[in-house]
Amino acid sequence: MDYPLIRQLLDDYFEGNTSLEQEKQLKDAFQQDNLPEDLENFRSLFNYFEDAGSPALSADFDAQLLAQIQPQEAKVRHLSSRSWVLRIAAAVVLAVSAFWMYEGYQPMQNQEVAGIDWSQYEVEDPRQAFAITSKALKRASHELNQGTDVAAQGFEQNLKEISRFFE
Repeated sequence: MDYPLIRQLLDDYFEGNTSLEQEKQLKDAFQQDNLPEDLENFRSLFNYFEDAGSPALSADFDAQLLAQIQPQEAKVRHLSSRSWVLRIAAAVVLAVSAFWMYEGYQPMQNQEVAGIDWSQYEVEDPRQAFAITSKALKRASHELNQGTDVAAQGFEQNLKEISRFFE
């Protein structure tokens, strides 16, 4: 047996570059009794493929499959009079509660909505407007900076936990 050729075919087999004829040569080579130790480890792989190569189906496989696919007859379930009464009672309760909620709902009619007089909040002095805007922007900036600080701390903790696995 040409073992260097078998080793080369084995390398090609694991790379997926073998033809069916070459795979048959490998299977035949691993059926022999006298193999070197480094090739002996692959014997069980090729024996497995040989044993599990083509499982046979039983003769009545088609009949069993069709029997499982065929629709079953629907079972008719008769409801007792008690369950009918409970269903009707539930429907009546639902209808009465819907009517009660609808009657209880009174849309706003002829009611004036109090408007907000925004004119009292208008700033007429440009310096005062600038001061208010600056204060609002500083507050927004402060809040955003706090958020980035919290995010950076969380990021650092995650990096520390991940780096544990690579040490």
